[in-house]
Amino acid sequence: FWDAVEHEDLGRLAGVLDTDDDLLRPVVPVLSSWRRRSRAASTTDAWRMRVDWQPLATLPAGDLTGDWLLVTPDTADPAGVRDALERAGATVRLLSPEPRETLTARLGDHPDVTGVVALTGSADAPDPAHPAVPAGIGMTLDLIHALATAGLDAPLWCVTSGAVSVGRSDPLRSPAQAQLWGLGRVAALEMPQRWGGLVDMPKTVDVRAGERLAAVLTHRIEDQIAVRSSGVFGRRLVPAPVTRAATPWQPRGTTVITGGTGALGAEVARLLAGRGAPHLLLTSRRGADAPGAANLVAELAALGSRVTVAAVDVADRDALAEVLATVGADVPVHAVVHTAGVAPSFALEHTDSAAYAEVVTGKVLGAVHLDALLADADLDRFIVFSSIAGSWGSGGQAAYSAANAHLDALAAHRIAHGRPATAVAWGPWAGIGLASDGEAADYLLRRGLKAMPPALAMSAFARAVDHRDTELIVADVDWP
Repeated sequence: FWDAVEHEDLGRLAGVLDTDDDLLRPVVPVLSSWRRRSRAASTTDAWRMRVDWQPLATLPAGDLTGDWLLVTPDTADPAGVRDALERAGATVRLLSPEPRETLTARLGDHPDVTGVVALTGSADAPDPAHPAVPAGIGMTLDLIHALATAGLDAPLWCVTSGAVSVGRSDPLRSPAQAQLWGLGRVAALEMPQRWGGLVDMPKTVDVRAGERLAAVLTHRIEDQIAVRSSGVFGRRLVPAPVTRAATPWQPRGTTVITGGTGALGAEVARLLAGRGAPHLLLTSRRGADAPGAANLVAELAALGSRVTVAAVDVADRDALAEVLATVGADVPVHAVVHTAGVAPSFALEHTDSAAYAEVVTGKVLGAVHLDALLADADLDRFIVFSSIAGSWGSGGQAAYSAANAHLDALAAHRIAHGRPATAVAWGPWAGIGLASDGEAADYLLRRGLKAMPPALAMSAFARAVDHRDTELIVADVDWP
C-alpha cells in the first residue's frame, strides 16, 4: 500500500484497495506528500541531539599530593583556587603566563609536577592582536606547547567561569570563554596523556566550591565538569526528538545569509525563497563574482524573492555595517542565518595564536558583529550554523572546534537575554564541505559519521527553526 502511495501508482493502489481509480485520484498526491514528509521527519528526528548537564553523585573529599602548578594571569585572583588546592594537600607553585620559550624553561624547573591548573577564564578579554581570540586562548596554546616541549605529562586542567550553562537558572555569561571548551575537547583527543579536563566554576570560589574542585581534580571521573552551588554537573549528549507541532516560520522583510553564495548558504536561500521570503541579502567575500552566484540569483528570483548579493568580509564590522545600512526601509532585517566559515586542519601542539585566529575570525566575529549591529532590530530568527567539531571535538581542528563552541554559546547567551537564537551543530553533509571528497567521506564513515543527504538535512533545519530550538546537534551517527 505505502509503496504504491509513495510512487503515486494510481492503478496499483486501486488494485490493493479494490476500488475505483477516479475515487483515489485527488487523494493519492496528498497521501504521497504526507508519507514523504513523515518518513523524512522520522529520519531526521533520529539525528537530533542536544547537550544536557546532569548532577553527579557526591564525590569523596579531594586528596591532592605533590606539586601543583597554578597558572594565572595578572588579571586573576587565584586565592580561592589556591586555597582549595592547598586545603586538599597540594603544594601550590604559582606560574605567570610567559612567552613559549620562557614558559618551557620555567616548566623544566618542575620535572616532577603532579598537575597543572590554568585559570584561563580570567583572561577572556580579546587578544589585542586578534579580536576574535580571548587572551586565555593564547595563554592555553602557549601552555600546551610548553608542556609538550618540556616533556611533562602532568594533566592540564583549564578553569573557566560562566562558559557553560547547566540550566535556565544558570545563564551562560561569557560566550568567548566557550572557545576554551571547544579547544579542550580537541586537546582530549590529541593529547590524552597530558590532558586533565575542563571545569567551569562560579564567580566566587568559596570553600564549598573549592572542595568540589579539589574532589574533581583528585578523582578525575570526567573531563567536562561544571561546579555550582547546587552541586557538580557532568556534560551529557541526549536525544532531542520533536515532541510538539509548530507553525512553519514565514520569513518577512530581509533575511541576511552570510556565506550566502556557498553551498550551505544557497540551500538555506532556496528553502526561504520557497517559503516566500520577500528579500534575501546574500553576503560572501566574492559577492556576485562567486561561482554560480548569477544562476542562484535567477533561481531565487524565479521563486519570487528579491535578491541582493554583497561582497563583504563579515569579520570587518564597519564594512558589514555599511552593507546592512543599504537594506531598504520597506524590507527591514528580520532574520539572520550565519553559515560562513572555514575548517583547515593542524595539530594543536603546534598551533599559535595567529594560525588559530585565522580560522576563528570569520566564523566568530561575523556572528558577534551581527549580534551587536542588529541588537535593536526586530528579529524573528538569529540562526548560526555550527559543527559537531564544537560539540564533541575533532582531531586536528582545535580552532574550528573552538569557533563553533563560541557560536553555540552565543545562541545560549542571546536566549538568556530574551533574544531569539538557534544554533545547529551539523554533522557531515553529502557532497558539501568535508564529506564532498570521497576519501574524506570514507574517513568519516569508518568513524561512524554518515553523510546526510542535503534535502534531509534541510528538512531537519526547517524543523529546528520552526520549533525555535536553541542549541541543537544534527548528525547521522552510527554509535556502535
